Parts: sequence; C-alpha cells; structure tokens
Amino acid sequence: MNEHHNKHASAAADQPRVPLASSFADAMHQVLSAKGWFTLSKPMLAGMTALCFRLSVHRQLHPDSATAYNWAAEHCVAADLIGIIAMQGAGFNFSPTFPLYQKQAISEIRRSLEQGTGVVCWKDRFIVITRCDDERQLFYYTENASAAELELPYEQFGRNESPYWYGQIYEGQIRKDIVQVLRESFIQAVYKAEVHDLMLPESQYACGLRAYDAMLEALADNTYDAAGAYETLLFYAGMKQDAAAYAREASQYWPEVEGVAEHYAALAAVYNQITHTLCKQTVQAPEGPCSLDAHSLLPLLREAQRIETAAIQSIRILLREPIENRFHDVGLR
Repeated sequence: MNEHHNKHASAAADQPRVPLASSFADAMHQVLSAKGWFTLSKPMLAGMTALCFRLSVHRQLHPDSATAYNWAAEHCVAADLIGIIAMQGAGFNFSPTFPLYQKQAISEIRRSLEQGTGVVCWKDRFIVITRCDDERQLFYYTENASAAELELPYEQFGRNESPYWYGQIYEGQIRKDIVQVLRESFIQAVYKAEVHDLMLPESQYACGLRAYDAMLEALADNTYDAAGAYETLLFYAGMKQDAAAYAREASQYWPEVEGVAEHYAALAAVYNQITHTLCKQTVQAPEGPCSLDAHSLLPLLREAQRIETAAIQSIRILLREPIENRFHDVGLR
C-alpha cells in the first residue's frame, strides 16, 4: 500500500462510524445477529448484501435521498445474497386495500415473533419489532440495537407520517460459501454504481456515480436543501465507512480484493473530511434556516467522485470475466 493510501486508511480507521438511524442494514443486522444467522460485523453485513454500495440522491438533496430506492427489490436481493429466506410486504397506507394488508401483516409479524425472530419494518425509518402483547394489542420496537423499546399499537402499524408501509420477515437460512458471497457483492457494487434505479424518475434523482454530478451541481448552483444535504452527506459518510471496513475485512478471506480495499479506505477518509466540514456549522431543523460551506464541500466531493470511480474500475478489472459474461445486465445473478 503506498503512502497516499496509508494516510487515508489511517484517517478512516480513526474516524468513528456515523450512526445511521435509517439504515436498513443496521436493522437487518440486529435481527439476524440476535437469531444467530449472521455472526459477523455490521459492515460485513452491509457489504455482503451490497447495501453499503448504494448511492442515490434527490437532485436538490432533499432528506429523502437516503431512503429513496426500490426497497422491495433491493432488500429481497440483500437477503438472497447472504442466503436468508425472507418474505416482505409493502404499499401505500392511503390505498383502499390497506386495512386488509395491515391485518395480514400484523398476523405474519406476530407469527414471526412467536418463533423468536424480530421483524424489520418502516416507521418513518427502519425499525425492528422485537415482541408483541396480544392482550394490550401492542408491538414493541427499537430504532437501533441499543435503544429502549417503544410501543406501537397494532392498529397504528403502517400508519406513518410518510405514506408507505413496509415489513421484511426472515424465515430461514441457507449456508453459502463466503468467498462466493464476497465476489457477488462486489459485482453488485458495480451494478449499483452504473445503473439508475428504475423506480426513481431521472428528472428528480440521480443514482450511482452520476449522483456526484447531481450533488456538485446542486451545491455549485445553490439549488440544494441545506438540511437535506446535511443529512444526506452524513448518511453516505457512514455508508462509505461501512464499505471501507467491509473491503478491509473481505480481504482477509479473499486477498485479491486488497487493491479495492485501498480505494475504499481513501474514499472513507475523504468522507470523514466532509463530515468534519459539515459539523463545523450548526444546521438547524429542516423547517429552520441553515446553510452549508458549499465552497469547502465541492473539492471534497470531486475527490470522492474520482476515488469511487477508481474503486469501481478496480472491481471491474478484478472481476472482468464474470462481469463481461453478464453482458448488459451486471446485476443478473
């Protein structure tokens, strides 16, 4: 590893992980680790499921950027990549059929809890339902693994401030060879970097490496939502830290990925600088006035774009044959 990468890797290692309150990977890890179906770290889960490689942003950096993607498709693939058998449901809570789906979802969640398996759901962030009380008609949930339990009445399931309801239930595990999982996760990283999420209109959102162009344009033209940009960049700083930690751990099982790990270590270090720049200014609640130091952020984002592009290119070189064998559909497994 050269001096440049050593410096960035050291900086990345010194920076604590940014908490991801809305991270699906964190909620998934909480359930699977409690069940004993996944015994590795959170970054390893985020990487092996390819969840930490996603990058999608609203073109004005609205705060929904972190959760604007095709949940049903991406979360199904995430579970499948690590051999977890899962079922899920999702929809809009204003739909006329929502009461029927709500009733069925409550029944399925109770069944899972009876078998000792928590359930990942959406309650304006990804949460874990941990237990239920039929007598009081209540679910209990946590917003992260260390948080206290909160109450959710059965009748309020899916009735969120946002118009969505979602739940993923885990039913079993199929053992997979870890190196095969690692290889596939990095192929999926290429897919996420190069393919736009079909659920998101391109006029409003940018995905993968093109998300950098959208962020740079919004900051340069002063067309960004400051509070949303703050939340978005902090969220992705945590994702890049997970990606760096994952690539580093993956190299212990698959040494050929060490070069890729160097790129992600450098990328995480740049995002650490972005985090420090953001935290120099107090950004108020979304309804209040706030501002960002766009002048300082622009060169950092350009550097992050350069490094992440190099990271994806290094994966393409490492996994050239399986990627080329998929022709136009890199995500096809």
